Amino acid sequence: MRALVKPHPATLALIAALLVQIAVWAWGRRLEQSLEIVPPPPSSLAVKAMALGDDQYLFRLLGLQLQNFGDSGGQVTPLAQYDYKRLSGWFHALDGLDPVSDYVAVIAAQYYGVTPKRSDIPYVVSYLREHASKDPARNWRWLAHAVYLARHRMKNNELALEVARELAALKVPDLPPWTRAMPAYALADLGEREAAVALLSAILATDAQHLTEEEAIGMQKSIQKWQASEGEGGRLR
Repeated sequence: MRALVKPHPATLALIAALLVQIAVWAWGRRLEQSLEIVPPPPSSLAVKAMALGDDQYLFRLLGLQLQNFGDSGGQVTPLAQYDYKRLSGWFHALDGLDPVSDYVAVIAAQYYGVTPKRSDIPYVVSYLREHASKDPARNWRWLAHAVYLARHRMKNNELALEVARELAALKVPDLPPWTRAMPAYALADLGEREAAVALLSAILATDAQHLTEEEAIGMQKSIQKWQASEGEGGRLR
């Protein structure tokens, strides 16, 4: 009898890779055909296994799916119907594949962040804060966007102040002076107008040369408005 020829290790590796690719394709097909608007996010271990060493390919593939959840096959889904807890899981999963890219942050802040449901926005704010914390020198602007979402979309002035102080406290060279001013506006919204005036006055006194003319004028007008409101004993409008 002729001896069985053992397959070459490279052949076995190729077969294994092919089987994994088939499994990933089948998983992707189920994802596309799922009736759920936002399918459950994969675990970090599953993401690494699916990447097969090519994190960037999987990042782009899943990024497109994240961008088009609920809006494929001729369907258009209102953001109010999305599961934001699951979306948050997808945000973090993709950040694990590429923590440098701002692609997911843009989608989270500027697309999913416009949801009409205030109860959904904290998931976006939490993600943006974590994304910014990984590289504050590059990503501090996402903290500014988180302040905007908390202050204007959630109407949560306490959270806006917390995030604004987090931004203002960053030890990042050449951080624009207006970032230090953001807590003042949150303080004013909370009725702490005297503290808000003191903060903006300090910035104008120490960093005026780094402000644009429009920024300086805007701060001065805010100070005048808050002082007038304090003098009248009225409430900010």
